[in-house]
Amino acid sequence: MGDRLSLAADRRLRSLVERGDVEGVFFFHGDAERLRDEAARVLVDAAVDPATRDFNLDSYRASDVSPETLAASLAMPPVMAPRRVVALFGAERLTPTGCGVVERVLERTPPDLTLVVTATIPSGSRKAFYRKMKDGAIALEWTAPREAEIPGWLIERASEVHGIELGSRAAEALAAAVGSDLGLLEAELEKLASTGTGGAVTLERIAELVPNVRPVNRWAWLDSVAERDYMGALAELPVLLSAPDSNAVGLINAMADHHVLLGVAAEGGASLLERTLGEVGKPYLKFKVRTYVAQSRRWTGEEIERALRLLRRADARSKTTGGRDAAVLEELLLGLQVLRTDRDS
Repeated sequence: MGDRLSLAADRRLRSLVERGDVEGVFFFHGDAERLRDEAARVLVDAAVDPATRDFNLDSYRASDVSPETLAASLAMPPVMAPRRVVALFGAERLTPTGCGVVERVLERTPPDLTLVVTATIPSGSRKAFYRKMKDGAIALEWTAPREAEIPGWLIERASEVHGIELGSRAAEALAAAVGSDLGLLEAELEKLASTGTGGAVTLERIAELVPNVRPVNRWAWLDSVAERDYMGALAELPVLLSAPDSNAVGLINAMADHHVLLGVAAEGGASLLERTLGEVGKPYLKFKVRTYVAQSRRWTGEEIERALRLLRRADARSKTTGGRDAAVLEELLLGLQVLRTDRDS
């Protein structure tokens, strides 16, 4: 059993803990290591008897534990408690013998044992151990969202885990300031939650509490383009490109994705857009459905097609201009402005 994104995994884990389904073998994997391992500790705390914790809980890092020690720990019965709990972090560092120890428990799990295993599966790995764990254990995946989806992840995480309301502009500013490291983003959410201000966390509050908030961020800039404020986007372009993670290729790809979603919104409104985002695996963009629908009213279907053709040409140019990102984007924005002028005339 697997859950693709970290918030879905959080929900599944919460449900398991609330029902008391904490026996057996659990496999927590994915590249959001901090959130994944914190979730493993939540399960451990729910499974172990607090009064006998010292006797019935062993926690290991796979890089430090020998197969013999691990096997002995897994074979030990609980002491004056309903179950014994073993936590194994970083299983990608297990030796082949260590993998065999875990696999044997997976094949025949004692009814009074909870085994929690975490791992970062190497990209492209076909190691049988990971397949067996996914198939035989209760497997949940903590995977980082794509960069474009981070503000939506922040909004959901803030609400569901920290009980705070994060506005969309505030989420975009936070994502731009901190980057894509979910551990650092989670630390900032914890800081915001600890202030206890109540109500929605605003852009102004983010600017007060979070260092390095940028005067221009890519999400607000993309909205300016979608709203057809090309001269405003052109004026902000030097500031946007001064950010270390900004480049023409990335911005053009983001603009293309945005315009495709505008086309969906123009064709079928909010309901089609929400369904499409779910089908293409972009659930974290659902927070912007109203924004996309409002922006789509500024476009005709033919104009979106023409804009996408301009974006395809700009994308090809951006890969052959030797780093002249500003020139490519300026030409693109001016071409889009001409498209708008043709409509207005």
